[in-house]
Amino acid sequence: MTLSLRMAASVTVLLICGGFLNSTVAAAQPAPAIAPQWLCSPDLASDPCDLPSDTTDLGTGKVTPAQSVNESDKPVDCFYVYPTVSDQIALNADLTAQPEIQSIASYQAARFSTQCRVFAPIYRQMTLTPGIAGGVLGAPLAPLAYSDVLAAWNDYLAHDNNGRGVILVGHSQGTMMLRKLIHDEIDPNPQLRSQLVGAFLMGGNVLTARGSTVGGDFENVPLCTGRGETGCVVAYSTAVADPLLSLFGNSSIDLLSAPLGLRTGPAYEVACTDPGPLSGDAGPVGITIPSSPFAFGIISILLGYTSFPDGAPTSATTWTTSAERAVGACTEVNGYRMYQFHLTTPGQQVNELPLFSSHLVDMNLGYDRLVSIADQQIQTYLAGN
Repeated sequence: MTLSLRMAASVTVLLICGGFLNSTVAAAQPAPAIAPQWLCSPDLASDPCDLPSDTTDLGTGKVTPAQSVNESDKPVDCFYVYPTVSDQIALNADLTAQPEIQSIASYQAARFSTQCRVFAPIYRQMTLTPGIAGGVLGAPLAPLAYSDVLAAWNDYLAHDNNGRGVILVGHSQGTMMLRKLIHDEIDPNPQLRSQLVGAFLMGGNVLTARGSTVGGDFENVPLCTGRGETGCVVAYSTAVADPLLSLFGNSSIDLLSAPLGLRTGPAYEVACTDPGPLSGDAGPVGITIPSSPFAFGIISILLGYTSFPDGAPTSATTWTTSAERAVGACTEVNGYRMYQFHLTTPGQQVNELPLFSSHLVDMNLGYDRLVSIADQQIQTYLAGN
């Protein structure tokens, strides 16, 4: 199927969803926030954010043993909001830890657990289908999802934070929720800004004023520009080919920010912070994922088609890094600011989805560089506090 045909197919699906939603939007009214439900928390005996860190690198054959860190020894916390992953046939997901939600938390948050206590709320997110289409078409779905995230954040501050530093981690819809949270709750609050160790807001169109590190989503919280810098944001979306039509990277073609009242438009630019210089590792990197299969569903099917058409990398250890290596850089092509990468070794290629580029590997491509950035931020934060 050619790229243009696949784009047409995606648009057709959106329109079909839109036809269905015309009769259901009226029923999708915001509901009051309810008591937080935690997917990951230090109070849980086990959760999907607590995977051991032992890793096999298929490119080098190196096996790295698990790093054992007691919860009480972790100096800061991470607050993680997962991306669009729910397979439920509903506009908003319910508050259950569905298998696909557990899998994505392991994929995206568990690697950070060597650095921080991980708190991750379950929230009534816009579902893969028809929720995202419904939100784009105007149903009040995103505010309902955000009400859960905000309630969990306030609960965490009231009962668990105790003045500790915090790292925010999100992807896609999770990043959209955290953009709203930082904009409303953290950016205007000097005390909370002083506790912000850093934020990893991946695949979600973080905006700044053109040519600036602030002035879009946030007036005071800047993009990260140097190693060990704290209180700043790491943000980018990945791509392989030059973007032609994507939901990510272009502030003028952004259907995902408006449902929460976030800024859009040509006065702003989408953030791209190169993780190479920020981590101190600009060399080729692999894709690091849990060795256990992703829970079956829409995301696992898409991962099989796009990211791992020859099969996901796996090994006897908890984590596996792909044999293939890639290098990348922030680029601006056709009005899109993206982290574009290409393979430096032979192996399976990363295919791209129409409208989504290589969205599914935003976090896991060079995953350990993000963990290294977090570690350096923590050291700087502790030295200053």
